[in-house]
Amino acid sequence: MSKIRDAMRKQQDGDAWRPEPTPEPRPEARDVERPRLTLPATSPDVLAYYEAVGKQIEVSLGATSTRVLTFTGAVGGEGSSTVVAQYAEMLSRRGERVLLVDGNPRHPSQHQLFGVPDSPGLAEWVSGTADPVSVVHLSGFPNLDVVPLGRCADRSEAERISESLGEFQAEFAASYDYVLVDADFVGSPFSSGAAIHGSDGVVLVLRAGRTNRQIASRALDTVRQIGGNVLGVILNRREFPIPDFIYRHL
Repeated sequence: MSKIRDAMRKQQDGDAWRPEPTPEPRPEARDVERPRLTLPATSPDVLAYYEAVGKQIEVSLGATSTRVLTFTGAVGGEGSSTVVAQYAEMLSRRGERVLLVDGNPRHPSQHQLFGVPDSPGLAEWVSGTADPVSVVHLSGFPNLDVVPLGRCADRSEAERISESLGEFQAEFAASYDYVLVDADFVGSPFSSGAAIHGSDGVVLVLRAGRTNRQIASRALDTVRQIGGNVLGVILNRREFPIPDFIYRHL
């Protein structure tokens, strides 16, 4: 395991980073006091759904050496932040080492969902006041770490964060089985073309019954024009008017 990963996986207390001459390796998960989760317990059915999605993503990715995925929406309010959080939970439960990066300057939420400090995060890394190791925080899941957005001062800093996401995710790609980026929606002033272009794949999240086909098609076209590899679309909040037990017999 690389030195940077050993340092990243140390127990963190939320204080500002202090350089140490010889970082100690991270203790085993059972010895680490992890934060309390605020993310509601994901039901087995939802986890099974994401497991099926994960298998399709694996097929689409093929033999790529890294698994850097960007989750984004066609418009605001699609629920991509919740979707990527639940997907990260599914991966961690099956034993994958996952880094979840909050790259949404307008509505950062991953620190709240996983009960980690809101800083240091991407904003501090971009401003040069924190190093890459100190912005990684332990979540309540043994295999899942979270990088919060941090405390973004103004619009120009938010734009710098979006522009730097590709560089940041590339730095950690070799240290985790998956790096998942929660990016702002396509078309937002803070949409990260760098994250989309630099990812191994892009997952577009649509809110079922709300986003029409034309808007979704435009978003997909935009992702492809940037150079993103579209892996597929996830319908969020899909409703099933027929009782579930009937679906099982269809």
